[in-house]
Amino acid sequence: MPSYALTRFGKWDEMLREPEPPAISAYLTGQWHYARGTAFLGKGQISDAEAELAKLEALMPDKSLDGPLFSPNTARAILTIAHEVLAGEIDSANKKHDTAIAHLERAVRLEDALVYTEPAEFHYPPRLSLGAILLAAGRPAEAETVYWEDLRRNKESGWSLYGLMQALKAQGKNEDAALVEERFKKAWSHADVTLTASRFGR
Repeated sequence: MPSYALTRFGKWDEMLREPEPPAISAYLTGQWHYARGTAFLGKGQISDAEAELAKLEALMPDKSLDGPLFSPNTARAILTIAHEVLAGEIDSANKKHDTAIAHLERAVRLEDALVYTEPAEFHYPPRLSLGAILLAAGRPAEAETVYWEDLRRNKESGWSLYGLMQALKAQGKNEDAALVEERFKKAWSHADVTLTASRFGR
């Protein structure tokens, strides 16, 4: 949970100070590499992020990942989503938009297929990254669709409202964007962080 929280809110240096977990769980180690890769990417250190992705990939054949976590969802199911998200974000940073989108679309499908839990076993909806990457690729109409779907699943999510506002503005739908902006301001009124995209720092 600390790693997930730190990466969700863009606390990159704090995440990189997190110690490696004891070598008793491939899942915990893999999750740590995912979080470190995300933090390095947030700091613009793409090669370091790629190194963490490679370490995560090396763990994926571990058969212990086929066991469940706190639900019927397996550790492998969760780490596979993490892998696709990190791989997609790295490709996006390298301006490889088509492969980035393909990774994130797979992450979305995999996360949708998880057995429902509260809290969710992956730390944020991959649609938030997919929408941001579609915007970076100059595909705001598709991003709009992604954000509307996330809002259907996560009512009045400030993250998705912000991304939707960006997508509408990018299409010149300024009246609709203004309405969404009011919803975002209400949803975000007690937040102590400022967004520039629908996920932090990338």
